[in-house]
Amino acid sequence: MKTLKYYVHSLFAPSKDKALHTIRTKNIMDSFHFMVDALKTHDRLFFVRFGDGEFVTLMQQDHRNYVFNENLEKELEASFRVQHEDYLIACPINYPYDEFHAKGIYRQFSWQQEMIDVMEQRNFHKGIVFENPCIFQCLAVFRPKLLKGFLDDFIRKEKKMFIGSTDKEIAEKLYGSIDYYVRIPERNAYETIQDWWPEVERDVEKVDLVVPSAGSTSNVISLRLWNSGVRCKVIDFGSIVDAVAQKTSRSWIRLQGHKVLQTLENPPKLSLEQRLTYLRKDIKFYFRNQII
Repeated sequence: MKTLKYYVHSLFAPSKDKALHTIRTKNIMDSFHFMVDALKTHDRLFFVRFGDGEFVTLMQQDHRNYVFNENLEKELEASFRVQHEDYLIACPINYPYDEFHAKGIYRQFSWQQEMIDVMEQRNFHKGIVFENPCIFQCLAVFRPKLLKGFLDDFIRKEKKMFIGSTDKEIAEKLYGSIDYYVRIPERNAYETIQDWWPEVERDVEKVDLVVPSAGSTSNVISLRLWNSGVRCKVIDFGSIVDAVAQKTSRSWIRLQGHKVLQTLENPPKLSLEQRLTYLRKDIKFYFRNQII
């Protein structure tokens, strides 16, 4: 069910969305359906997410989860410059207004113009329509059954490698059996990439899917695997595994992260106290989301 604010926007502000932008990004469902079709028809496919953190690095500034690193900046830039139909780049700029817009979950960044400036200064390509980087968190909150179906069909049954700091047992609740698990530091993973990258190279040819969960370093992982010519799928799911691990690392997790539990193969049994807590969150969020 769409929100009151969505219908108001559709009536009074549709022309703004129809204007041509120099940078174009798909809405949530268009991007999701495009990825599903691509996964069905490609044996090699990379879904590479750029968010605010990556643009902070491209601005040569520290981020909350890592310090600025010149080599990281160079590899992020190289990742963004890849132009191939099998290398899907998700960009956090000019989100079309759709039914998923919600404060704390999915909205335009207040400093979007600074990100646009970065793209213009670096002469990044703008002639494509970018994928949406917030697909999975929005589906987790608003369409958990749809996300569960996606995980069942395209992720859980695949032979896979997981690269991240989340415990293997937690990650497997979301992604299914992990055949090769590469542990990395929770923060500043790029600073130690020379230590754990050989493990990735050693086993990546043995899998059909790689799930990087390394913040901005996920983009570096994607770039290096792309350049290596490895034929597999690489999908960056963002922070949804944090919700499974009950890490309140993002505002969307604090607000509605418990909805991810509905996407798991074996959802945990909740105590009465947990059910009441989540119910209160849902009621509060529902009314809040009608207007903001």
